Amino acid sequence: MIQKNILNGLFIFIGQLFFAQNNESQKIDSLTKVEVVNSICNSLINNYVFPDKAKVMTDFLKQQTQNNIFRSVTDPNQFANEIQKALRSVNEDNHLRIEYNPRLEKDIIKFLANKKGSNAILADQIKKDEKQNFYFKKLEIMPSNMGYIEFTNFAVLSPSARKTVHSAMQFISHTDGLIIDLRNNFGGNGEMLGEILSYFFPTKTYTGKTYNRIENKWTDSYIENKKEITNGLKLGIPLYILTSRRTFSAAESFAYTLQSMKKAVIIGNTSRGGAHATRSFSMGNGFVAFIPYSREENVITKTDWEGVGVIPDIETEEQNCILTAQNHFLNQKLLTEKDENEKRKINWQINFNKSKSPAVDINATEATKFAGRFSEFEVTLSDNQLMFRDTNQKSNEPRKAIAITANLFQIGTDYQVEFITDSNNVCNAIKMYWDDGYEETINRTK
Repeated sequence: MIQKNILNGLFIFIGQLFFAQNNESQKIDSLTKVEVVNSICNSLINNYVFPDKAKVMTDFLKQQTQNNIFRSVTDPNQFANEIQKALRSVNEDNHLRIEYNPRLEKDIIKFLANKKGSNAILADQIKKDEKQNFYFKKLEIMPSNMGYIEFTNFAVLSPSARKTVHSAMQFISHTDGLIIDLRNNFGGNGEMLGEILSYFFPTKTYTGKTYNRIENKWTDSYIENKKEITNGLKLGIPLYILTSRRTFSAAESFAYTLQSMKKAVIIGNTSRGGAHATRSFSMGNGFVAFIPYSREENVITKTDWEGVGVIPDIETEEQNCILTAQNHFLNQKLLTEKDENEKRKINWQINFNKSKSPAVDINATEATKFAGRFSEFEVTLSDNQLMFRDTNQKSNEPRKAIAITANLFQIGTDYQVEFITDSNNVCNAIKMYWDDGYEETINRTK
């Protein structure tokens, strides 16, 4: 059972890494093509997650072969691409792949041959994962004590991978909210997926059931926070997951599970829509088939995200994802905050975030009424741009005033200025806001 679990997780992952590999091309003859097609058809019939769709694909592929559609193709890489294209034309499944990859096929055969071979391949993959820091790219504590984690794959399970995951989770464990960025995560190992999910489930939780076509049975699915894995760390903070059109496979499962269980807000774009677990099979003659063999049925939705993708709760363009998550978190935090100074600090950060993607245009006529002197602060208009200068500073070059609203402006990263107007629309004072909650009103002096 252990070897089977490793196989189901490892070669899905290795296949992704070898996907862009350029294999030496050699011409293939008609007999080889027939052998490969027959092997693919047999593997689909025996292993593909939906037997009826497997029959549709194999019937179509055999018909294409009989019609000599592939007769002129002699390059093995092109042949693999044409077979994949044919299969997907009658069953659009992004996990279903055919590759000419002699190196990977040898590894699959070696892995299945004996325990020594499987251990060697597994150890080699773990070394590769270590050099990539198990795909953890960035950890950060953002303003307002919000954590941020970006990782781009679910690594093969190992003690060192577990240690890295736990270190990342420990790092953000004292934050008030967390962003997990999966916009560039293409999937990976299913066992690692379960272990990372477990940090967000304080008790053993039933999440649905899984059908395994190879074993022809359904199995109940649970997520459990095991102390030997998480060291008892349980994260109950507000969680935001960022997705893109590239987010795929295990990364989608991560987002979908947390979304369906009401444990996370998904922000970004709808993901690619690959829900079925995949295993790689040797097809002979250097060819490998990646065949989806397993599917999930979520306890809440009674389905999965295959062909549909994970649909975000808040849809926004990729470049706005982080700011959108931050502002949603801050607005929610503002609703429950009792301390007035903390409220001012939160409002300052919300407005600062808005200044990063300004949506307000101030015309020159409107800006003119703000020009003048307010104690040591000087406001001018230069090329229709409102400028703000602190005359007491040694480096007192004027800085751009970035409009947050028609009256509120961000000045650098230091403070915000609100121009206060009377009933006649005359500006006689400014109110300045700092990120520590301090506020000061200054009257016009000139």
